Amino acid sequence: MLPSDCYEQIQAMADANQVSAAWVIRHAVLRLLREQTGQLSLPLVGEDR
Repeated sequence: MLPSDCYEQIQAMADANQVSAAWVIRHAVLRLLREQTGQLSLPLVGEDR
């Protein structure tokens, strides 16, 4: 589950672009996967998990 402030930002982006929050999240995940192709480690050190 996302923190409420993150979800609010995602929903605002979705509303501004006339898409669903789910679309924004899918887009972000696909972009992360594309950018990290072939890399086993992710640049997530020090971030909340």
